[in-house]
Amino acid sequence: DRFERLHEIKVPTLVIHGTEDSVLPFDHGEALAKGIPHANLMALEGVGHEIPEQIISQICKALIDHFNSVH
Repeated sequence: DRFERLHEIKVPTLVIHGTEDSVLPFDHGEALAKGIPHANLMALEGVGHEIPEQIISQICKALIDHFNSVH
């Protein structure tokens, strides 16, 4: 368990997590985003543990936007 050390992460972070993930429930993603200073959470509504092919471009755009926002 490394939850207590999340505050040590100093790089801009984008947490991407499905709201219907049965392997790692959504509250895990929320806790991760809350534990990392200035992290952003991208909630994938209705998505489980595996990423559907039809939303890959949406995720790629979010990642590109995230990388471009790093200064």
